[in-house]
Formats: sequence, structure tokens, C-alpha cells
Amino acid sequence: MRTLNLILLLLMVIMCEVSFAQSSRPYESGQPEKVDISKSISIYPNPTTDFLNVKLAELNAHQTKITLYNILGNEVQAEVEVVDEHEVRVRVKEFATGYYLISVRDEVTQFRGTYKFLKR
Repeated sequence: MRTLNLILLLLMVIMCEVSFAQSSRPYESGQPEKVDISKSISIYPNPTTDFLNVKLAELNAHQTKITLYNILGNEVQAEVEVVDEHEVRVRVKEFATGYYLISVRDEVTQFRGTYKFLKR
């Protein structure tokens, strides 16, 4: 089961990478520039001990879904608090030390991104 979860998680990361590569193609002149949402998201502090802040400059925090996974691909439950319109705080104090993945999804813009962080 863990192997299946790990494979699914790796496929999700690969799909995010592919969608990022396709969205970063240059546009022809005359077309409006499209904002690269993945570059407007920042996660800090990394590494962290108590809380992880996720700054969503181009997304609405109330409409964004945040999901956390351990490095094996198993979903872990965490308390997510909306700080303001463009920022959320995730409580990771009770997590075991190690690497985790945080998935950011927004259905309005169809954005999906996965980011890695270290819990100390």
C-alpha cells in the first residue's frame, strides 16, 4: 500500500512539473502576459519547527485547498489557519522530524503545485 501511495505521489509531482513546463512557454507578442502562479507561492520558514507559512500572492486563501503528505506519500492531517486573504499557516509542531510535501490546489485557476519542506 505504501508503494502504491509513493507511486501516486510521484506521478502527481511529475504531472505538476509537466504542467509547469507547459505553462512557462513564451507567449507571442501582442498577447497579454500570463502570471506564473507557481513562482508567486512561497513557503517559509523552511526548515520549520512549529508552523509553516504559505504565501499565496496570486490565489485566494479561502478557495485554496492545502493537503500535506509525508515523504512516503501518506496524507497527514494538519491544522490549517487562514491568516489573511493571501496567506495560510499550517501547524506542524506535532509532526515527526523529516521531509514532507505540501500540495496547493485552486479550482478557480486550475492551479496545482507541490512543494517540499523539512520539519525539524
